[in-house]
Amino acid sequence: MFERLSDPTKPTAPVLVPRQRPPTVAVAGVVLYGGGAAGLVAALALLVGAGPVVGDFRDTAVALGVDPVDASDVAGAMRTALLSSATGALALAVLSLVLARGVLRRSEPARVGALVVAAASLGCSIVRTSVTAFGNGVDWSLAAGRRDPLLAGPVAQAFGDAMPGWLVGLGGGLTDLQSLGYIAVIVLLIAPLSREYFRSRVEWYATDPME
Repeated sequence: MFERLSDPTKPTAPVLVPRQRPPTVAVAGVVLYGGGAAGLVAALALLVGAGPVVGDFRDTAVALGVDPVDASDVAGAMRTALLSSATGALALAVLSLVLARGVLRRSEPARVGALVVAAASLGCSIVRTSVTAFGNGVDWSLAAGRRDPLLAGPVAQAFGDAMPGWLVGLGGGLTDLQSLGYIAVIVLLIAPLSREYFRSRVEWYATDPME
């Protein structure tokens, strides 16, 4: 049996360049996993707590003198805001976990995706905090179709009474940790050492017989 010789005029296959993972990439991957886990817990807590919060708000608002129709309109807008925020956070958390694996496996698309998800998660964190911890400062009366200062006061009070402290504390604490982590991920993955590590993953060696 004769060993088949390769054609020297054709480009060789891509060669993986062995290289040790730099600390910036290793830390970014671990933080992405942690941010994804924190996002999952915060999102699930908000999904579970949204229903009781909206129900308690409606009952409290009516007890404070808000018209039942207006209370229902505001409650509907509140439910939409809470569920939308929780769903977005859940999707970003899952993506963060998936991309963390890609980053640690030296995938350049995963690095770019992680930067996008980190930036999007920071924006989602601001929205989530606005409708939970600082929700009593939102003018929910606009959901009733008009801006009414007399309606805004009772609505804000009802929201504050309905939003449980455990949800605010859990969501706020995890959101703060997650935000700090994603800021660190962005800084680590755009560092020159990280960029060079991902770019040098594959090097092609080709020979041109015409040269």
